[in-house]
Amino acid sequence: MPKKSLKGITRIEYEGVSTRGWMVRLTRQGKRQQMFFNDKTHGGKAKALKAAQSQYDAWVANAPPIATTKGVRTHRNSSGKVGVHLVRNVDDRWKNAESFGYCASWVEESGKRRKISFAWKRYGKKNAWNLATLAREHEIADRAKVLELYEKQGKKKGSR
Repeated sequence: MPKKSLKGITRIEYEGVSTRGWMVRLTRQGKRQQMFFNDKTHGGKAKALKAAQSQYDAWVANAPPIATTKGVRTHRNSSGKVGVHLVRNVDDRWKNAESFGYCASWVEESGKRRKISFAWKRYGKKNAWNLATLAREHEIADRAKVLELYEKQGKKKGSR
Protein backbone atom coordinates (compact mmCIF):
# COMPACT_ATOMS: atom_id res chain seq x y z
CA MET A 1 0.00 0.00 0.00
CA PRO A 2 1.51 3.38 -0.99
CA LYS A 3 2.24 5.92 1.73
CA LYS A 4 -0.10 8.89 1.95
CA SER A 5 1.52 12.25 1.28
CA LEU A 6 2.49 14.29 4.31
CA LYS A 7 2.11 17.62 2.52
CA GLY A 8 1.42 20.31 5.09
CA ILE A 9 2.22 17.96 7.98
CA THR A 10 5.47 18.01 9.99
CA ARG A 11 6.68 15.70 12.73
CA ILE A 12 7.64 17.52 15.93
CA GLU A 13 10.08 15.68 18.21
CA TYR A 14 12.55 17.61 20.35
CA GLU A 15 15.24 15.84 22.33
CA GLY A 16 14.79 16.32 26.07
CA VAL A 17 11.17 17.47 25.71
CA SER A 18 8.25 15.13 26.20
CA THR A 19 6.02 16.86 23.66
CA ARG A 20 5.81 14.82 20.46
CA GLY A 21 3.29 14.96 17.67
CA TRP A 22 2.31 16.28 14.26
CA MET A 23 1.95 19.93 13.22
CA VAL A 24 -0.52 20.64 10.42
CA ARG A 25 -0.28 23.91 8.47
CA LEU A 26 -2.12 25.37 5.52
CA THR A 27 -1.79 28.88 4.10
CA ARG A 28 -4.05 30.25 1.40
CA GLN A 29 -4.40 33.86 0.30
CA GLY A 30 -2.36 35.06 3.28
CA LYS A 31 -4.51 33.25 5.84
CA ARG A 32 -2.57 30.66 7.85
CA GLN A 33 -4.12 27.78 9.76
CA GLN A 34 -2.15 25.48 12.02
CA MET A 35 -2.92 22.84 14.61
CA PHE A 36 -0.82 20.45 16.71
CA PHE A 37 -1.77 16.80 17.22
CA ASN A 38 -0.09 15.38 20.32
CA ASP A 39 0.75 11.65 20.32
CA LYS A 40 -0.36 11.19 23.95
CA THR A 41 -3.77 12.85 23.60
CA HIS A 42 -4.55 10.99 20.35
CA GLY A 43 -3.48 7.53 21.55
CA GLY A 44 -0.14 7.16 19.81
CA LYS A 45 1.94 8.31 16.86
CA ALA A 46 -0.12 6.59 14.15
CA LYS A 47 -3.48 7.81 15.47
CA ALA A 48 -2.16 11.37 15.83
CA LEU A 49 -0.94 11.26 12.24
CA LYS A 50 -4.30 9.98 11.03
CA ALA A 51 -6.07 12.83 12.86
CA ALA A 52 -3.60 15.35 11.40
CA GLN A 53 -4.18 14.04 7.87
CA SER A 54 -7.95 14.25 8.34
CA GLN A 55 -7.66 17.85 9.53
CA TYR A 56 -5.43 18.78 6.57
CA ASP A 57 -7.85 17.17 4.09
CA ALA A 58 -10.76 19.06 5.67
CA TRP A 59 -8.90 22.38 5.44
CA VAL A 60 -7.94 21.78 1.80
CA ALA A 61 -11.54 20.90 0.90
CA ASN A 62 -12.80 24.20 2.34
CA ALA A 63 -9.86 26.39 1.30
CA PRO A 64 -9.94 28.75 -1.69
CA PRO A 65 -7.90 27.68 -4.73
CA ILE A 66 -4.15 28.28 -4.72
CA ALA A 67 -3.41 31.77 -6.00
CA THR A 68 -0.67 31.84 -8.63
CA THR A 69 1.35 34.82 -9.75
CA LYS A 70 2.25 33.32 -13.12
CA GLY A 71 2.11 36.06 -15.70
CA VAL A 72 1.56 38.83 -13.14
CA ARG A 73 3.88 41.79 -13.49
CA THR A 74 5.56 42.82 -10.22
CA HIS A 75 7.71 45.73 -9.10
CA ARG A 76 10.81 43.67 -9.94
CA ASN A 77 9.95 43.68 -13.64
CA SER A 78 11.76 46.43 -15.50
CA SER A 79 11.41 45.19 -19.07
CA GLY A 80 7.64 45.51 -19.34
CA LYS A 81 7.08 41.86 -20.28
CA VAL A 82 6.73 39.17 -17.63
CA GLY A 83 9.45 36.54 -17.99
CA VAL A 84 11.65 38.54 -20.38
CA HIS A 85 14.77 40.32 -19.19
CA LEU A 86 17.88 42.00 -20.53
CA VAL A 87 21.06 39.93 -20.45
CA ARG A 88 24.55 41.43 -20.34
CA ASN A 89 27.39 38.99 -20.93
CA VAL A 90 30.96 40.01 -20.12
CA ASP A 91 34.07 38.04 -21.04
CA ASP A 92 36.89 39.09 -18.68
CA ARG A 93 39.51 37.59 -20.99
CA TRP A 94 39.06 40.45 -23.46
CA LYS A 95 38.92 44.19 -22.98
CA ASN A 96 35.44 45.65 -23.68
CA ALA A 97 34.11 42.21 -24.57
CA GLU A 98 30.45 42.44 -23.67
CA SER A 99 27.30 41.44 -25.46
CA PHE A 100 23.61 42.01 -24.87
CA GLY A 101 20.44 40.11 -25.56
CA TYR A 102 16.99 39.32 -24.27
CA CYS A 103 16.24 36.17 -22.30
CA ALA A 104 12.84 34.54 -21.88
CA SER A 105 12.39 32.31 -18.84
CA TRP A 106 9.56 30.35 -17.23
CA VAL A 107 8.86 27.35 -15.02
CA GLU A 108 7.15 24.30 -16.53
CA GLU A 109 4.32 22.52 -14.71
CA SER A 110 6.83 19.83 -13.72
CA GLY A 111 8.83 22.51 -11.87
CA LYS A 112 11.71 22.56 -14.35
CA ARG A 113 13.09 26.01 -15.18
CA ARG A 114 13.47 26.78 -18.88
CA LYS A 115 15.03 29.70 -20.70
CA ILE A 116 16.16 30.86 -24.11
CA SER A 117 18.01 34.00 -25.10
CA PHE A 118 18.48 36.00 -28.29
CA ALA A 119 21.57 38.16 -28.88
CA TRP A 120 21.27 41.71 -30.18
CA LYS A 121 24.31 41.23 -32.38
CA ARG A 122 22.79 38.25 -34.18
CA TYR A 123 19.10 39.21 -34.37
CA GLY A 124 19.07 42.97 -33.81
CA LYS A 125 17.68 44.59 -30.68
CA LYS A 126 14.05 44.78 -31.83
CA ASN A 127 13.95 41.25 -33.29
CA ALA A 128 15.70 39.81 -30.22
CA TRP A 129 12.98 41.39 -28.06
CA ASN A 130 10.21 40.07 -30.30
CA LEU A 131 11.71 36.57 -30.37
CA ALA A 132 12.13 36.49 -26.58
CA THR A 133 8.55 37.66 -25.96
CA LEU A 134 7.25 35.11 -28.46
CA ALA A 135 9.25 32.33 -26.80
CA ARG A 136 7.88 33.38 -23.40
CA GLU A 137 4.26 33.62 -24.54
CA HIS A 138 4.36 30.12 -26.04
CA GLU A 139 6.93 28.75 -23.58
CA ILE A 140 9.10 27.35 -26.36
CA ALA A 141 12.78 26.66 -25.61
CA ASP A 142 13.61 25.37 -29.11
CA ARG A 143 15.22 28.22 -31.06
CA ALA A 144 14.28 26.78 -34.47
CA LYS A 145 10.61 26.55 -33.48
CA VAL A 146 10.60 30.12 -32.15
CA LEU A 147 12.19 31.42 -35.36
CA GLU A 148 9.71 29.45 -37.48
CA LEU A 149 6.76 30.82 -35.49
CA TYR A 150 8.16 34.36 -35.74
CA GLU A 151 8.51 34.06 -39.53
CA LYS A 152 4.94 32.78 -39.83
CA GLN A 153 3.67 35.74 -37.81
CA GLY A 154 5.69 38.12 -39.98
CA LYS A 155 4.13 36.70 -43.15
CA LYS A 156 0.64 37.05 -41.65
CA LYS A 157 1.32 40.68 -40.74
CA GLY A 158 2.73 41.46 -44.21
CA SER A 159 -0.19 39.86 -46.07
CA ARG A 160 -2.80 42.23 -44.59
